[in-house]
Amino acid sequence: MSRFSLPRTLLVATKEFADLLRDRKSVFWALFAVAISGPLVIGILYFVTKSVTERIEKTVAPIVNAQFAPDFARFLERRGIKIEADPTDYEARVKRGDLDAVIVIDMNFAENLAQGRPAKITLVTESSRDRSAPIASRLAREIRGYSEQIGNERMILRGVSPSVARPVQIDELDLSTAEQRGARLLQIMSFYALFAGLMGAIAAALDVTAGERERQTLEPLLTTPVSTLELAIGKWLAVSGVNLLAVTMSLVGFWITLSFVPLGKLGIPFNFGWREFSGFMAVLIPFAFMVPAVLLVFGSTGKTAKEAQSSLSMGVSLVGLLPLMSFLRQSKAPWWDAWVPVNGQYAVLSKVLRAESIPALDWAAMLAVPVAVCAAAIVVFSKRLGDEKLLAGR
Repeated sequence: MSRFSLPRTLLVATKEFADLLRDRKSVFWALFAVAISGPLVIGILYFVTKSVTERIEKTVAPIVNAQFAPDFARFLERRGIKIEADPTDYEARVKRGDLDAVIVIDMNFAENLAQGRPAKITLVTESSRDRSAPIASRLAREIRGYSEQIGNERMILRGVSPSVARPVQIDELDLSTAEQRGARLLQIMSFYALFAGLMGAIAAALDVTAGERERQTLEPLLTTPVSTLELAIGKWLAVSGVNLLAVTMSLVGFWITLSFVPLGKLGIPFNFGWREFSGFMAVLIPFAFMVPAVLLVFGSTGKTAKEAQSSLSMGVSLVGLLPLMSFLRQSKAPWWDAWVPVNGQYAVLSKVLRAESIPALDWAAMLAVPVAVCAAAIVVFSKRLGDEKLLAGR
């Protein structure tokens, strides 16, 4: 066999890439499904957040026995809350979710308040219902605000400064930037960007390995004057091209979605401009080449395309849990976190979103780890292609 030839390798890559794109409809829908998933989630998140915000702004307070606390009812109305007096069967309606929360005024409320005794207000809620939580929380805050106002008025009437009841003043200094606060809410972008890089290459990797073996088109390739290393690199480049296309489509989808979704109006300070886009691409391009190399190795181990698909899907699902573990981790990430495949990419993407300074060592890991993994995986894959058991397995 002759020495390694780049032209032959590129010829294999071109041929494999053309074969992968032959069924354009299937390729389009496969890439579209991967690319649209993240932007779709962002869109859903926006509309859900918008709906909750609008519901909070238009809060309705059903009050039982409102006639015993007219001043409290006026307090709520001044705060922009509409009053619904004496709702019927309110406990059952709260349980069913027809009402988010109900305020029940004690019949002795006015008397107790006038005599300086604690006046009872009951907030009826269903804490297991997430949809009702924002409204219930707002009503609870308003009740506490009314209680504080009454307490301050009583102290002033007695010639006592209300500050006496607050011997310690708490001032909060938030050191986070607007980008960091917005990124905390949209960490899901990092996950779905990696998801595109993981899922975008599965179908193509299966097609050029187990798929070709099932169609019996792999053996003729091995009889051509092309070394197994050239064949392995050619297939890897073709699958990486498809994966890179999926990643790019996903990021463009994010960029378009966030350009039209006014997150700032919902109090989510977030920007995904060219700086964030280029930062994501810098991380995901090496990642988009690393994943296919590993998938080709696993794809060549299955006796059938179905068997290979099952093992690949399970492996990708398990690997996909790594960013979730990082997201849920409460302690500070260790220095070597960036050197763990997938987990490292997630950590750096999160820093890009937060507009943080990224150490040069982290950027080095984004290139060094994929290069090392690709080199090792391609060598293993080329040896698999030269193994007679690969063809005998069909």
